[in-house]
Amino acid sequence: MKIIIGGGTGFVGSVLVPELLQSGHELYVIGRDKEKIKSLFKDKVTACHWDELTGLNPDLFDAIINLCGENIGDQRWSAKVKERLLTSRLFPTEKLVQWAAKAKTKKPHLYNASAVSIYGLHKTLPAYPLDEDEPIPHAPSCFATNLVHQWELAALIGEQFAVPVTLMRFGVVLKKNEGMLKKLELPARFGLGATLGNGEQPLSWIHYHDLVQAIKFLLAHPEIQGAVNCVAQEPVSQKSFNTILAECLHRPTFLKLPSWFVRMAFGEMGEELLLSGQAVSPRRLLDAQFTFNYPDLRAALLKEYS
Repeated sequence: MKIIIGGGTGFVGSVLVPELLQSGHELYVIGRDKEKIKSLFKDKVTACHWDELTGLNPDLFDAIINLCGENIGDQRWSAKVKERLLTSRLFPTEKLVQWAAKAKTKKPHLYNASAVSIYGLHKTLPAYPLDEDEPIPHAPSCFATNLVHQWELAALIGEQFAVPVTLMRFGVVLKKNEGMLKKLELPARFGLGATLGNGEQPLSWIHYHDLVQAIKFLLAHPEIQGAVNCVAQEPVSQKSFNTILAECLHRPTFLKLPSWFVRMAFGEMGEELLLSGQAVSPRRLLDAQFTFNYPDLRAALLKEYS
């Protein structure tokens, strides 16, 4: 397949691109920094700046993978940071949709990253995880949910122009030295991993290898459109996650950070990302017979730290 990838130099993109190349796909990686793309992938991909997108013929492409978007958990959410988080998602999504819509024959399929925060904020694990049929709030009040809601709406505009759209709703992606594990590993190694609040908030996660395989699976099954939860089968509480991580690192865990401290230290971001979460099921992937290599959290973490 001939694929254009936005956000290819980020955490997920940097592990996905080599896998797609190994599978024989022809890749165009688009971004703001062509030299960074060339430095990371050498001459194995065609590096493009966003200004060059209109010079590419969408009729010649089979798929678009849009992974663009600044990390939502890197810092407190000032008004300026919120605007940047939103713009970094909407701008590339709108550009890619407009470009795909110009195809005169078969439209390229848009695989757009999203997040499970679309389901709202939850304080405890529910009796049953939410699946893709769960109604989505039309006017979410919390920032994390509203951000993803607007992102998905921007991608779904493609359907008005016969562009097939698959919304890949990511959970927390687990990889050593990346994402959430990068922030948690060092304190955990010193026995300073902490339960946040009461620790009952749910956490839906996925090992990065399974995420890459899930994206490849969706590319091979273009009939799967709409929302797809890219998470492992078993969400856990934040307290359980913290305990299992400490055990995999052979370290104790006894610290607790009260909710008031998390709110004071991290503000709105702490309230929505650290003291709340989502428990989500990958029902559509399972129904399509996708197989997870790491369905168990302990096995996923041991893969990274054994």
